[in-house]
Amino acid sequence: MFNYSFSKRVLNTSINALLISTSIASTAWAQEFIAPPMVNISAGSFNMGSVVGSDSAKPMHNVTLAAFQMAKYPVTIAEFKIFAEETGYSPKPTCNDYLGENWMSGPEDSGTASWDNNRYVFSDYQPVSCISFQDATDYANWLSNKTGHKYRLPTEEEWEYATKANTTSRYFWGDDVNDTQACLYANIADQSGEYFASKQYGASYWGFLEHANCDDGEPYVTLVGMYRPNPFGLYDMLGNMSQYLASCYYPDYNPRTRDEMDVDKCETLAHRGFDWHFPPQPHTDRGRVKKEWTPGADVGFRLAIDGQSNKVEPSTIKFEAALKIAQIHRFETRAKLPKAPKNIQLFQLEKHLNSNNYRLRWQPSDDPRVIGYEVYQSKSPASHLMGLFYKKYYNKLQTVDASTNSFDVTLPEEGGSFRLETVTKDMNSLPSNAAVEVKAKFVSIPGRVNMKNTLALENVRLAYQEAKADKPELYYLSRFYKGFKQDKVTATFNVEVKESAWYRLNYTGSSNKAGKLFELWQGNHLLAEINYDVNIDDKTSQRHKVYLQQGKQQIQLTAMREGFDFWRLGWLDFTEVKN
Repeated sequence: MFNYSFSKRVLNTSINALLISTSIASTAWAQEFIAPPMVNISAGSFNMGSVVGSDSAKPMHNVTLAAFQMAKYPVTIAEFKIFAEETGYSPKPTCNDYLGENWMSGPEDSGTASWDNNRYVFSDYQPVSCISFQDATDYANWLSNKTGHKYRLPTEEEWEYATKANTTSRYFWGDDVNDTQACLYANIADQSGEYFASKQYGASYWGFLEHANCDDGEPYVTLVGMYRPNPFGLYDMLGNMSQYLASCYYPDYNPRTRDEMDVDKCETLAHRGFDWHFPPQPHTDRGRVKKEWTPGADVGFRLAIDGQSNKVEPSTIKFEAALKIAQIHRFETRAKLPKAPKNIQLFQLEKHLNSNNYRLRWQPSDDPRVIGYEVYQSKSPASHLMGLFYKKYYNKLQTVDASTNSFDVTLPEEGGSFRLETVTKDMNSLPSNAAVEVKAKFVSIPGRVNMKNTLALENVRLAYQEAKADKPELYYLSRFYKGFKQDKVTATFNVEVKESAWYRLNYTGSSNKAGKLFELWQGNHLLAEINYDVNIDDKTSQRHKVYLQQGKQQIQLTAMREGFDFWRLGWLDFTEVKN
């Protein structure tokens, strides 16, 4: 039997292969500046904002713009380096490029990274970051003096108009409801991001931001122009690096005066386009940054010019030729993530229902690199519902040879689940979907329904909080609503109601917003709408009431939020109303 261990040395080898510098990463530019490739954007009108989603994108309103030019790519390190060398730009390295188990939630103190030295830099052809809005403006003014063209940062209106590029779909490449095409057009939170972040830092998108159902080949920031452009011929408008804009930020789209929109007079500025860390977001999603905030490793900028021109500078031609070489090198050297095993199934070996012996089967991979499969078993019946890095909730059983597509396993009485990883010489795949066999458990009412007893979850993950001196352990449902995608959360439970009666319903939960927290259903019958008020402790409030019929049945809770929200729900407690 083949026995393969995913060693730390092999992991580091694959990570190094993915993060190596391009062969021309330290290109020295002889000329005084690089004129960025520009795209002519015709004058026109469009509907800016949205009627759904985050309040910051409302109200939708019509905007008319004069013709302008937008840079084909965000400003790169190669371009910014010339400015830094000539002007002596060398600020104190305070940029926070932290990345860990909780993603960017790192130390309280300032960072120590800089625009030319942070954890994401491996090529001069990546977008420059770790700079302030003022740095970006200073660069635009410097380049204007060098070229005689008046470069500036685009406004928020220009950015959205140029990104939509006369499209009306969710994204400029289409609605892409399942996010399977997004990786062709943007460097976003994807399968490669999930793999490398979990292997390197124990971070995971599962149960947090989630990631797109595709692989863009990059875990973090990559070179500009690596993906398909939008219909106007602009690259990296979405993903890779967010971009500063020459607009003040307000939490809505109500009309503002010219004075209110003067970036010299406001403290909060707009940035758009999100970055590699986020799954696809509509064109209307907005970001903000305060001038006094320390520059981050996730925001860069691109340039714009009033009017139109077809003139191409010699430095532009040279830059694009060098960029193309760097892109080809990157495509050829970055790691290629193998596919996870498919069609995972569990078959009971004995005929009698009490048998705990099963056979795990899966579809063999047709990838010639595959040398085996790693088999993982759950630590608890609820492991397949848990969010974050799955290896916290699964133990490795064994690695089997690539010629094998089945494995005999034993489940505990309460059941459990299994996942597999495809193994190659250099790296593993992400885990497969779980093969689950959990015995149905009926929770008695009156009593407490714990979230770990759920039969099924949709658009939400189970989370776990360890017991503390003053608090018992807690399993709870957790969902981060990003403000632009409004999936309905559902959780289903088997319950046995001892007596038909009215019951008081208390719960532990929270939200960023007051109002309806969840609905409780029995089939198509709405049992109750449960509200949330930050000033009321609903663990003991006794203010919600629901009527339940006697007998074994399924109940389902659902939740639908609009806008940005951290939604959380723990146990439900039912006590009979006696009078």
